[in-house]
Amino acid sequence: MMALNLLRFVAHASWGSDEKTLLHLYHSLIRSKLDYGAAVMYGSARKSYLRMLEPVQNQALRLCLGAFRTSPVRSLHVEGNEMPLDLRHRQLSSRPKYCLKVSSTVTNPARSCIFNKQIKLFDKYSNQIHPLGFRVGDDLSHIGFIQKDFTSLRSSYPSMALKSSFG
Repeated sequence: MMALNLLRFVAHASWGSDEKTLLHLYHSLIRSKLDYGAAVMYGSARKSYLRMLEPVQNQALRLCLGAFRTSPVRSLHVEGNEMPLDLRHRQLSSRPKYCLKVSSTVTNPARSCIFNKQIKLFDKYSNQIHPLGFRVGDDLSHIGFIQKDFTSLRSSYPSMALKSSFG
């Protein structure tokens, strides 16, 4: 990765840049590329593929902080004020926000697809990537979201009567 090589060059021990500048370069050159597909790709990519990105972040943080290769990764995150990639991608991907928005509109056609729990195909094949509704289920239950069916609720006043009373 060219951005990592550039960071390695600028982080030279004797004449290199300071930690603040190096972290700024990391944010603009490396983390921006790691975050690029957070909304779409990270929700459906396999965890083993996503783990391939962690060494890139760890190496960049080591260069920025001047840490040894044997420095624990957690200490790098604390010293660099960075979240681990899995947490960052979960925060950046707006899947729970999107699901909440879809669930608030009864007429949205995506609502039945996202919140349809009748699909049993994924119980048989555990290696398959689950649909969006299954993937965000834990996040939504963590915030106390309960899916309700509002299709049976109807107004007791006809819409024409309301218009004529205000006109």
